[in-house]
Amino acid sequence: MLKANLPFYYENKNVLLLRVTCLFWLLAKLLSWRIWTTSRLLPAAPLFESFDHIPAAVHTGLFILSIFLLLFLLFKANKTGLIALLGVEIILCLLDQSRLLPWEYQFIFTILIFLINAGKPASVPACIAFLLVSTYFYGGISKLNDDFVQTVWNVLILKFFFRVSPGIIAQSWMHYSGYLLGIIELLAGVGLLFKNTQVRSALILIGMHLFILLLFSPVGYRGYRVLWPWNSAMILFLYFIFIKEEERIAVIQPVIVGWNKLTFIFWGILPALSFIGYWDYNLSSNLFSGNAPKMMICVTDTSACKPLQRFCYKNNNPGTCTGQAKIDIQNWAISETGVSAYPEMRVYKTIEAKLLKQYPAAGLTFIYFTHSDRKAGGK
Repeated sequence: MLKANLPFYYENKNVLLLRVTCLFWLLAKLLSWRIWTTSRLLPAAPLFESFDHIPAAVHTGLFILSIFLLLFLLFKANKTGLIALLGVEIILCLLDQSRLLPWEYQFIFTILIFLINAGKPASVPACIAFLLVSTYFYGGISKLNDDFVQTVWNVLILKFFFRVSPGIIAQSWMHYSGYLLGIIELLAGVGLLFKNTQVRSALILIGMHLFILLLFSPVGYRGYRVLWPWNSAMILFLYFIFIKEEERIAVIQPVIVGWNKLTFIFWGILPALSFIGYWDYNLSSNLFSGNAPKMMICVTDTSACKPLQRFCYKNNNPGTCTGQAKIDIQNWAISETGVSAYPEMRVYKTIEAKLLKQYPAAGLTFIYFTHSDRKAGGK
């Protein structure tokens, strides 16, 4: 029988949750290693301009250190290792905001939860559970828009994966069925709050993650492998927290006590501000919603930016993009680094300034789109 005063890393469930976090975080970072170094063409977007002068060796060194710490914590959990990992990850994200991906943000906060609750280990599963509730609730709401239905439901799922004919996709009942995905996700997320619906909700969400794994498997869309470890981790979180134990978990009460209020604020309240433009999409469980800002780079002379030619495709719509070719920043980021570009205008503007300086003769112009493809700016 474990004693109540033992450190959190002696608690069996917490050991599993920490190991799941470290293992799949490690795999995600290895799959996306280029974003953690400067060995790439995609410009870094540090939070502060002065960070641009940090040597490339520092980025690489911090990345290697983070890998070492994740491996260390897999086998020997202790407070010093957790603090070191948290510090390294925060510095890496400050050096390049593009690294603050939804899964990176979730894993960072998970480590913070372990540290905050070092003296009260029973609160750890409930606080991680609240991260899951927030992820599904806000993730579901963000998908309730026609951009998600058009790009993810109609194209990626129906046309590409299920090979549904264009005639059927064009029918209203099929098109608007795409909204059910967001509704089911947010309702299942809310269901995790209540003890009598936790198991059913967790099973529904596990089914969703299994489909996502299949969608981005070798038989589906193979260009976004970094989603495999994150979705695998989410399945195990749901199982260990909501299904494995016979006793159901109380989610709300632990997150409104002491320092755990940070979890409630950053995951329960602040994501709502993303809908009015005052909180980042990546910090609000907004992934594949289709409504985040987009950037298109128009290239007048591809011979003047030869390193970028592999990310260019022919411009078939000169009405919206002057030049012989164009680059979609999301396609560029995913194909080179394995992760999506950070969908915020300040990051796009930083990338724009660096590309203009690096390729002055290429005649680059930039077009930005917000929700429903409304042009937000450009030059």
